Amino acid sequence: MNEIIEELRTLRTPSGAPLRCDIRWNEKLVATSNKKLPAVIICHGFKAFKNWGPFPAIGQYFALQGFVSVVLNFSHNGIGEEPKKFVEHEKFSNNTISVEIDDVKTILNEIGSNSFSLPFIDASQIALIGHSRGGGVSLITAKEDDRVKAVAAWSTIAYFNRYTDEQKRRWREKGYVQLHSVSEQKLFQIKTSLLDDIENNGERLDILKAVETLNKPLLIVHGTADVPVKIDEAEKLYSVSNKNFTKFVKLDGAGHMYGAKHPYKDESATLNHVLDITSHWLHTFLQSEVSWK
Repeated sequence: MNEIIEELRTLRTPSGAPLRCDIRWNEKLVATSNKKLPAVIICHGFKAFKNWGPFPAIGQYFALQGFVSVVLNFSHNGIGEEPKKFVEHEKFSNNTISVEIDDVKTILNEIGSNSFSLPFIDASQIALIGHSRGGGVSLITAKEDDRVKAVAAWSTIAYFNRYTDEQKRRWREKGYVQLHSVSEQKLFQIKTSLLDDIENNGERLDILKAVETLNKPLLIVHGTADVPVKIDEAEKLYSVSNKNFTKFVKLDGAGHMYGAKHPYKDESATLNHVLDITSHWLHTFLQSEVSWK
């Protein structure tokens, strides 16, 4: 018996955009247990995707640990039908934080209404794991949606508005920001849709306020050597959190991806440590007692 089953599913967002996600579960556990399994939705960060670096291994790990793992591509992250190529330039350029929140809620809706046609998923026991910007998206979603029971924030930003007034002025004047590191084939742009979303929905997209009122189990994991997202952002998140529900793990000398790279050929001991911490923490709060057989 192949222990881990992996299936690609494609959902449709409210706008009609395809939302691709990999679902994994432990076939042996499902066959031998009559208890439903909790679900973990794993959200990548900016310029990443579900097949980037360690994300397939992360999905595999949580399936082995007794969860149904759902690793998604945000619908406007630039990846199309080919799993590792940035080809959807227009979607990428018009992506927003609100779109990504809707993407996560599309998966929550699917689990709540249909459970991906997998009767062993416990729709009452769902957690989010978000990395970097995906962590911010996860925190806002968890604050807004009672179906989310716990959140793990890995290397997570404390605010979406990360731009100076001068950067914003140039952005609006030109109509876009040019990126040179997304695709070797073609330059990618970020239009002002993202900036409009952040500014027009500032109260809703305030990550620190979301954490302040979250009152759900929250795990914050951050490396002290993180360059893209400094450790002080994690400290800000922790400072406003409810300490009765929050665990903060600082990893001395760890970077933004905990030693993992793309392609993920060699395992990272630091990432494995983060996975173990997160799995043990999730098992504390996601306890399924519902029988499905």
